[in-house]
Amino acid sequence: MRRATRSLDNGAARASLFILVMTMAMQQKLIALQPDAADARLATALEALDHARKAVGEIQRSLLPASLPEIPGFEMSPYYRASQHASGDYYDVVPLIDNQWGFVMADVSGHGIPAAVIMTVMRTLIHAELPSNRDKSTGKFLEHVNSVMSETYLRDDRFVTVWAAVLNPVSRRLTYASAGHNPPRLLRGGSVFALDAAGGFPLGIDPAATYEDVGITLETGDLLVIYTDGITEAMRSGSDDDLELFGTERLDQVLGESSYERTCDCTERVRTAIAKFTGDAAPTDDQTMLVLRASQ
Repeated sequence: MRRATRSLDNGAARASLFILVMTMAMQQKLIALQPDAADARLATALEALDHARKAVGEIQRSLLPASLPEIPGFEMSPYYRASQHASGDYYDVVPLIDNQWGFVMADVSGHGIPAAVIMTVMRTLIHAELPSNRDKSTGKFLEHVNSVMSETYLRDDRFVTVWAAVLNPVSRRLTYASAGHNPPRLLRGGSVFALDAAGGFPLGIDPAATYEDVGITLETGDLLVIYTDGITEAMRSGSDDDLELFGTERLDQVLGESSYERTCDCTERVRTAIAKFTGDAAPTDDQTMLVLRASQ
């Protein structure tokens, strides 16, 4: 754990400190304004704060993969849309030992700058620990990350849901564990079902929480959709001003129409369906999705 904690002191961790310092400075400028301050001064301060938020968003997005790696026998495509300038969603595909690959999808509770800071720390810890995870147990990996994050970073009722997996591209064996994250959807033979055999508390709820590994062998043509709840919880106004969610049933229907499509076509089909459902309204929650297909 000491090595993992020390590993946070790198560029990504310093980025999180920059986020905090910049945001606090902007907030102090607003607080310092007196009630009788000129509207022009207030407008200038608000503009500076908005600029800082945009800068935070740019830093946070730079920590997401610039491009996805090429894995023999597999095809991948991501979709990402933040609800604010900064996001608490995170996805990654990390090279491991023995030519295997680690997959991570995480969702920090809340939105905006506080969630982005925690996501930055999470990303740093994952890159420090996952590649050296020699026992390839995703459950043990989540236990370690939970212990470190709970000790220092997840306070004031903050938590993180995470789905993590290790893929052996030769055997197509996918071993996964979940820390309270919504189960991925698997399209196989025209039917969609949830990879929900693994479960556990989100990170930050119980520092001593344990997580179990579950394995599945992917078959040719299988389409795996890993996502955050911003996808299925996209909202529109229903009758009597009730809010209606996009939901897993609609997601499954869209996926069922994507059996033979490329992964990029699948992500575009989901994006279009959500936009049509919501009237192309700005999302109220971050939306992130990673689609993986066993192509050979």
